[in-house]
Amino acid sequence: MVRGDAGTSRAEEPSESASSALPGLRGIRGTGRRAGTNKAPNAVACARCSGTSRMTIDTPAGVPALRPGTDDLDAAIAAAERDAVVVWRGQRIPFRTLEARIASIDDRSERDGLFAGWIEALEALNPRYRERLAARRTDDAVAAALSAGSDVEALTLELEELAIQSETVYYAALRRYLALIGIEQGDATLADLWHIQRGSAWSQWFGERDLTHAVGEAGRCASDTRHGEGWRSGESGLAGPDANVGVPAMAVSELYRSLVGDPSWLGGALHVAPDEIASFADFVAFIRLWRLRRLVAHVHYEMRLYRTDEEALQRAYFSGIVGHTTGVAAPEAAYLVDIGAPFSSVAEVGRIMLAGAIGERLSSRFGSEWWANEEARAHAATLASMSNVDDVVGQFGYSVLDWKPVLRQIRTRLIGEMSGYGGPNITTRAGTRKV
Repeated sequence: MVRGDAGTSRAEEPSESASSALPGLRGIRGTGRRAGTNKAPNAVACARCSGTSRMTIDTPAGVPALRPGTDDLDAAIAAAERDAVVVWRGQRIPFRTLEARIASIDDRSERDGLFAGWIEALEALNPRYRERLAARRTDDAVAAALSAGSDVEALTLELEELAIQSETVYYAALRRYLALIGIEQGDATLADLWHIQRGSAWSQWFGERDLTHAVGEAGRCASDTRHGEGWRSGESGLAGPDANVGVPAMAVSELYRSLVGDPSWLGGALHVAPDEIASFADFVAFIRLWRLRRLVAHVHYEMRLYRTDEEALQRAYFSGIVGHTTGVAAPEAAYLVDIGAPFSSVAEVGRIMLAGAIGERLSSRFGSEWWANEEARAHAATLASMSNVDDVVGQFGYSVLDWKPVLRQIRTRLIGEMSGYGGPNITTRAGTRKV
């Protein structure tokens, strides 16, 4: 146990029994060289298993053995995450709400204090995540993906180019947004990006009444909107319900989700003040680029994760690859939390690329306000109903998916693309460049 000034932090786990399965999350690999750093823990963390035995995070052997089936493992993990509580300064904070709570803290030292509690909670849960990883290693999909010449291996090479082409503009935007909260690039953590992503300065435009009307203007049903989450309420309302549907339907949902940063929707449907549209569109574009680069890092990390059994090496891969690709320190403790179904990150990247291709085609054919055109929306619905990605791509005359459309869309909305990236010079791993 470690005790510090921020009070105490305790992660409490439930018994083994669980009824709901944890859906597959995202995986990661990358080509980064800068290792992420971990904040020194300033809290006490421990876990309670089966309601009786007690353990500290330093003794993972105390975690009860789980049944070998992956469904049982997923269910146990879901229950553990659902019921785990971090006690911080006398407050009991559910593990699953920690990200939002950390993001809402303006003071950096306070934010870091609770972030350390989140890291401690992850360490308490990591023994369960490791059991799941061991079970996943026997999956045929893993062996196929790691084989030479596989589709996944080819995609990782393609994504290298995406990372390179987006690096300059991403790091420039990252520097701008970190400066707004008084942090220099190279000194930020994941918690700081959570805080930036909150985007509270624009929450006033996403009130329930205005948002319901704007979502309806795009032909979407507002009943699935999660109100009270600021601009991300706009994302949820435009995307629609989270359903287990095919990739084309999920891609169309992603396309509608991206409208939250589309200047034409912001002005024409949500009626955001004209002088705030450009800055908010820039902000959403930055967040989308961060998410995309994080996914790219996940693909590369997962390709390495399944190739070694050495935990220390797995942690180093995660911290270095994800930390470099996103430009902020990635805590090693998070090396397994988002590893669910093998290579689900690949499917996620494919969905985003398909959404970019569909959006480019609709904009080309129906104009930038395609979302307000009934014929365009009907065409999008037709694409969503297709059974597989090849059918959709074939409609566009392509043979394979391409990441360029989605990157073009993001870059056209970044203010930095028109203003010199926020300064006369920027520095990346390739050195200092004049822009």
